[in-house]
Amino acid sequence: MSNNNNQDSFRGDIYDLIELQQLLAGPHKIIFKGASPYQNVLLIETMNIRLYQNNELKWNSMDERIFHEALVHPSMLLSERHDRILIIGDESGLALREVLKYPSVNHVNLVALSPEILLAAKNTPEIIELNEGSFSDKRVQISDTNIDDVLMTEKQKFDVIIAILPEEESLFFTQEFFLQLSNQLTDSGLMVCTSSSPKDASLEYWSISKTLESVPLYNLNYHVHVPWFGDCGFHLAGKKPLRWSEEKKIDVPNRSLPNNLMPWFIFSEQVMSFKNKAIVIVNSLDSLSLRKLSSSSEASTTPAEQEADVDPEELKELHHLLSNPHRILYEGIEGDHVLVLETTDVRLYLDKQLQFSSLDEEFYHEALVHPALSISQKRDSILIVGGGDGLAIREVLKYPDVKHIDLVDLDPLMLDMASNISAVVSLNKSALHDKRVFIHQQDIQVFQRNQKDQYDVIIVDLPDPGDEVLSRLYTVEFFKELLNLLTEDGILVCQSHSPEYAPLVYWSIGLTLMETGMHVQSYHINVPSFGDWGFHLAAKKPLAVDDIKLTIPNTTTLPEDLSTLFVFSPMLQSVLMEAQINSLSDLKLHEIYRQEFSQ
Repeated sequence: MSNNNNQDSFRGDIYDLIELQQLLAGPHKIIFKGASPYQNVLLIETMNIRLYQNNELKWNSMDERIFHEALVHPSMLLSERHDRILIIGDESGLALREVLKYPSVNHVNLVALSPEILLAAKNTPEIIELNEGSFSDKRVQISDTNIDDVLMTEKQKFDVIIAILPEEESLFFTQEFFLQLSNQLTDSGLMVCTSSSPKDASLEYWSISKTLESVPLYNLNYHVHVPWFGDCGFHLAGKKPLRWSEEKKIDVPNRSLPNNLMPWFIFSEQVMSFKNKAIVIVNSLDSLSLRKLSSSSEASTTPAEQEADVDPEELKELHHLLSNPHRILYEGIEGDHVLVLETTDVRLYLDKQLQFSSLDEEFYHEALVHPALSISQKRDSILIVGGGDGLAIREVLKYPDVKHIDLVDLDPLMLDMASNISAVVSLNKSALHDKRVFIHQQDIQVFQRNQKDQYDVIIVDLPDPGDEVLSRLYTVEFFKELLNLLTEDGILVCQSHSPEYAPLVYWSIGLTLMETGMHVQSYHINVPSFGDWGFHLAAKKPLAVDDIKLTIPNTTTLPEDLSTLFVFSPMLQSVLMEAQINSLSDLKLHEIYRQEFSQ
């Protein structure tokens, strides 16, 4: 853990910081705040409102401003005039809220694509509060006809068109539809539309860009990371050339926009490599190329997943939320099924980096603990390194044959919070007060040197290797010391960051474990607040992971067959060859970490 007394300290990626700043600007309750010699600790509680359409999450109040501010403000800043605005989609009025911040706006025409969501937004006070009563503004006209009728009958043109288009409807991304929108723009007008994810669906993203260019419209592409949804893509388009420069600043009130938006317009080499492939892929009513691209991308999924109306991971998350305390604010069953949920979210930040969200921490902690304990032949004695919040201990205590748990955590503030702050004690189910748990508030390296007893399972739940001090806890030498504390049949598991967002960090930790002589198996799971998250199992003997079954019934997020967690796509595995060994003589993991997050 980093030795840090700076109240303004920050470790991790910039998105954690943006998210935290936004949460602190909205309604929240600080449950606990303090600083130890090692880190700053912040525990906050917020109310999270989530809207689902046919079981698919459309937005949540925690990060919707990141999305809607990114959607609206670049187009409004580039546009010469704001007199007349057309908004397509946005039935919840959240983009409309951002548009109305501009006093020069005189008329907004909002055309709903989902009448059911519009009805929900008009009848849910919590959504009205979120959109700041935007529907009631006298400048706003909500059309009672569909988008085709509006485009055919509208006589006056618009200065800005904002289109939130359903990604699964390729008909909205055709030459013909974009031409209709172009005809509704003034000569100096500008359009922005949502798109596929440049990171997850690169070919579709650049194909939409090429389709806009074929109208023809000048095109400017950008993307933004939205914590719960990942990399979100947008396209700016107009009848005149478009250019973004560092000098451009957003000067209206907002909660999430950085001072310099230029990084939004920069794409990784991997994403850019798809751009040339999309030159001839233009989506039209005749070809519907996007539908074909989407079908080809589904080839790697199972038939059941292809037939499902919603992502299985998203459905699992919704079921998890509904099985925990929540309040249904609205439910409409006519037409599209619209569900508006309110949940309480307790979030822990260390040095402004998110450590857990109570909404989905079980996804992480069940994946951290249960594969290792399900494989282990014996579970008498367990060592947990880090994990001072007690959430991993909660999972270990589900096994009745566990006799002894040593928890080693350096930070007394964390241990005090996990033992005495009711919001955390409720989450960890008083785990630190169990008579089988022995707490050691000390440096793990000191503990290693003095400990003689061995363990059946060692769980390493340390912070990410964001600085040199933490990087030393992911070295060959450190893991060898832990190996000495492992029984001959014992298993070690180590949290290892994201194979998707920090693949070189992830695979380098695995390679470093292998360098100790241990046998290593790697696995991962989707944690909604963090995305794809990875772990490594290590043992003195070969590990068989082809047929791992959960040995306890009371888990809520894991599949019964754990072997599915050990499967990686070729894209995620492609970085393995670039992995590097981290050792005290060649300490580099923290540099790799910073390099990946700077990108």
